[in-house]
Amino acid sequence: MEAWLKALLFPGFVFLLIVFLMIFYLERKVLADVHLRTGPFYVGKWGLLQTTADVFKLIQKEFIIQRRANKLLFSLIPFVAFIMVVMMVAFIPFSEGSWVVSTSFDLLIILALVTGMPPVFFYAGWVSRSKYSFIGGLRVVNQMISGEIPLWLSALAAAVFFGTLNFIEIVHKSSLVSFIVLLPAFLIFITAALIVSDRPPFDIPEAEQEVVYGFLTEFGGFNYAILALSKLIELFAIFSVGVILFLGGFKGPILPGIVWFFIKLALLYLFTFVVRASTPRIRMDQLLRFCWKVLTPLALLNLVFVILVKMFIS
Repeated sequence: MEAWLKALLFPGFVFLLIVFLMIFYLERKVLADVHLRTGPFYVGKWGLLQTTADVFKLIQKEFIIQRRANKLLFSLIPFVAFIMVVMMVAFIPFSEGSWVVSTSFDLLIILALVTGMPPVFFYAGWVSRSKYSFIGGLRVVNQMISGEIPLWLSALAAAVFFGTLNFIEIVHKSSLVSFIVLLPAFLIFITAALIVSDRPPFDIPEAEQEVVYGFLTEFGGFNYAILALSKLIELFAIFSVGVILFLGGFKGPILPGIVWFFIKLALLYLFTFVVRASTPRIRMDQLLRFCWKVLTPLALLNLVFVILVKMFIS
């Protein structure tokens, strides 16, 4: 019963909704500050209720399925994506005892779930029976697979260094030495995380100037909200893994562990907000060239470096 309460409340569904309302609000405010704009201001004090109002407006919109679409799959795909990304969060330890599931293969399971997301988003475009959605689905598969390889390799470097795949053990073994040794892997991991989650400047599959709105083109209302939320939860889960592997997770002095975890997570999100506000979108060919000719070779070299350091330390 306790596991069900954790899944529903903390760190479960209710917790995720609150966190993402805050992330939406902070992203708008940070983007507005960088662009010298006001941002959310009128709805609620300091515009705190603007995101909540937008969510309710989106949910109330009419849900339309075009005639050519596979109606059953079109309705199910958003929930499949949502379930998969929520399963990732179940393995994240936000503090001592604050997790739903803990196994000897936490890292492997989350990376496997991340790897399973490209087919889901491709099918989201395919079942729409729209050429724009289909092209967007192909683009998202190209991008996510290209980014997942350096993501896996950088995460593997951390696993090799710590000698375990369990997140709790990784947090307990982390130190200043591990941070310094794994710093190149951390930079590769964060870059690959932005690519896998389609965050700017890598938001190519949803480039509305090129393919309308990618694989999301035909989705609206509640189904669109679920798919968009799934993408955000995916980034949240990947960033949480980055905090655990490279930044010591919930370890920190004086303050409670969960506070340290979210401080580190907030710094990563602040970085992504600033990058979004200040960096233009790149082309798909530039992204693929960068992934296969730069990021993946660097990730392989870094893995060899970590293995050599591990052999020297041992």
